[in-house]
Amino acid sequence: MRIIELDATKWKTVVDFYKAFLVSIGAPDWHGISPDALVDSMIWCGINAVEPPYTIRISGAAKLPKEVRDEVELAKQVIADGRVDYQARRGGDVEVAIEIAP
Repeated sequence: MRIIELDATKWKTVVDFYKAFLVSIGAPDWHGISPDALVDSMIWCGINAVEPPYTIRISGAAKLPKEVRDEVELAKQVIADGRVDYQARRGGDVEVAIEIAP
């Protein structure tokens, strides 16, 4: 399993989170900035340079502003839910996840 490490200590805004995240998975410039857009590209694939299996490990999240921390948590949950949806529709799994370290 490929682990992609992201350091959140300098993120001040939700946009900072998405910029770092999207660069780490090799998303195209036109990629949307939302949890649903992450599901489209990470779960349904074929958009990003990095393809499953992989885990995004975010460190330094404990001191993030609440708005940013909430968005990171939401993205983590939406990706997990997207995997469940994929399993129900396709009968397989897409091994992608977001881990949040303090």
